[in-house]
Amino acid sequence: MADSPSRTVLVTRPEPGLSDTCEALRRLGWEPHLSPMLRISPIPMKPVGKIDRIIVTSGQSLESLCSGIPLSTPLTAVGARTAERARMMGFTTVDHASGTAHSLLDHLGHTEKPHRLLLATGRNLGNDLANRLRGMGWQVTRRVVYRSQPVGPLDSSSRSLIEKGHVAAILFYSAATARAFLDAFGPERSLLESVRALALSPHIGETLRTAPFRKIDIASTPEQQALLALLGPLPGTDHTEA
Repeated sequence: MADSPSRTVLVTRPEPGLSDTCEALRRLGWEPHLSPMLRISPIPMKPVGKIDRIIVTSGQSLESLCSGIPLSTPLTAVGARTAERARMMGFTTVDHASGTAHSLLDHLGHTEKPHRLLLATGRNLGNDLANRLRGMGWQVTRRVVYRSQPVGPLDSSSRSLIEKGHVAAILFYSAATARAFLDAFGPERSLLESVRALALSPHIGETLRTAPFRKIDIASTPEQQALLALLGPLPGTDHTEA
C-alpha cells in the first residue's frame, strides 16, 4: 500500500499483462495495486485442418495455441506486446498490427488467394472480425480458446484505497474489464469522483462514462506505452520509463 495519497495506481487487467504493467509503473515511481477484474480460463482448442496463418487478438489466446498448433505457423498479433509474448512462447514467424481490430484488417488487407486463417479468440468475441476478413477474401476458421469471467465484488483492499482517497488513477485495458470493475464496485460510485480513469481506447472510455470519475483520459494509441504516458513519472521523482 502506498504511503502517499497520490502514489497508488490500480491495475485492473488480468494476466498475462498484469505483471508487465506493474513493473512498468514501478519504473515510473508509481505504486501499483493489483486488482484484476477478470478471471481467464484457457479452453482446449478443437482440431483444425491445415492453416496458413494464425490471427491473435489477445495474449490470452496464446496458451491454448501452444499445445495445439505447430509453433512454425506464421502468426499475426493485434499489437507489439502480444507479438512479443508469442515469440517468447516459441512462435518463430510473428508480425503484428497496430493494436486494434481495425488495424488488423488494414495489416492483412484484401486477398485473391485462398489463404486459410485461424482466428483464435475468446468466448463471444471475434465474430465481427471473422466476418469482415471473409469479406476481404480470407478463409477464416474461428476457434474459442479462452473464456473470461468477472471475479465478483471488488476486493476490500482496493475499495479501502479508493474510499480513503489514496488512488491517483485506475488503468483499464478492455471494455470487459471496465464493465466488470463498475459492476464490482456497486452503487456507491460517487466515491470515484476523486479518481482519474485511464483507458486504452475510446470504446473503453465510453464504457467508463457511466461513472463519475474525476477525469477519463484516453491513450493516443491502443498500446501500453501510450497509456502510461498519460501518467508519466510520479511527480517529484526522477524516475523515467526504461
